[in-house]
Amino acid sequence: MKSRRRNLSEEVPQTITRHSPRLLNADEESWSEIPIEVVTEIFSRLPLQSIARCRCVSKRWASILRSQDFTDLFFTRSLARPQLLIAFQIFRGKLVFFSSPQSRENAPLVAADHHLSFRVEGHCTQISSIVNGLFCIRHDRIVNGGSKTRERVFIICNPSTRQSFTLPKMKTRKWTWLTGFLGYDPVEKQHKVLAMTSRNDRSKEHQVLTLGTGNLTWRMVKCGKPHPFPVGEGLCINGVLYYTAVSDSVQMLICFDFRSEKYSFVKPPLERNLKMEKLINFQGKLASVRSRIFDSEESLSLEILILKDPKKHEWAIRIFNLPPMWKDGAAGKYLDVVGVTATNELVLSPRFPSYLYYYNFVSEDISRVDIQGIGAFEKEPRAHVILNHVEDAKIMELF
Repeated sequence: MKSRRRNLSEEVPQTITRHSPRLLNADEESWSEIPIEVVTEIFSRLPLQSIARCRCVSKRWASILRSQDFTDLFFTRSLARPQLLIAFQIFRGKLVFFSSPQSRENAPLVAADHHLSFRVEGHCTQISSIVNGLFCIRHDRIVNGGSKTRERVFIICNPSTRQSFTLPKMKTRKWTWLTGFLGYDPVEKQHKVLAMTSRNDRSKEHQVLTLGTGNLTWRMVKCGKPHPFPVGEGLCINGVLYYTAVSDSVQMLICFDFRSEKYSFVKPPLERNLKMEKLINFQGKLASVRSRIFDSEESLSLEILILKDPKKHEWAIRIFNLPPMWKDGAAGKYLDVVGVTATNELVLSPRFPSYLYYYNFVSEDISRVDIQGIGAFEKEPRAHVILNHVEDAKIMELF
């Protein structure tokens, strides 16, 4: 099955200005005298919309803006200004994304702007976390309109360039269910997708696909230890994917190294009451928040279960105090753990993210930030909050 490219953004009228060929040639000659490093530096300071327009100016500019050196530099600069994405899944497969600055800067109110909208043919089952500028949508696509036969596919999205990329379907018959995770190899600078099939709640075939090679094909990898089907979302930290599974009421932590494409397993904490719930990145280490405390008005602390050494199966617990305003404002409300920001703040969200709570692990203080501009979607049943979106100028054609 051939992969398909789509432009996620709605059609926007563009104004095209015609210039004299002599003027264009003169501009080319002027730019050719500037060192390529200086040109790349200048382009890296432009907003993405301007970069998109500059790609159409000349072949030389397009070549510079598509180069790995430029996209790496632009991405590095973007790390200093991460964004928050909020996605609403509308009836009949429409997804609407809003974006706002993630850095709250002591502001009690931030505005969310419409970022992009697009449709999927069927049901969107899950939107992954951002992994180096990209995220993955697990999508149950309708194959035959009459019988409503569905097949699961994976869509890779770059919200910066407003493009998507539908991956080829896995070639397998040994499954009743299919799931997958997006990851990133920081050594080879490659995005990869790990997918697995299941039967009778047990994982069966495991396959990997590498983006950016020009040859999008799935290949088998050995698991080495059969385990139950994954539970919840996975989390990629420093090139290693972590996800949990449950067998006979016993939790397992599974690790997959995207660099070596090998599996490993970590023993869970010995205490049966210490269960891994929401996986987070805590100062570069895998951790889990015991999210049930957010239903309790009696709780005055926050417990974080941290994987200190995966090879030695060593775990640790850190307890953080909750400030008095927790009991006055947030205690007793149902809040989801969204994740941890690059500035080491835990983000909590209600089912409809009209506001967010930021908990600072250093100061042990919590603050509320209201989000303006999304009230029209209050009745939508599903909302996804995505942290740490960093703009990426790499266009999907490179995949």
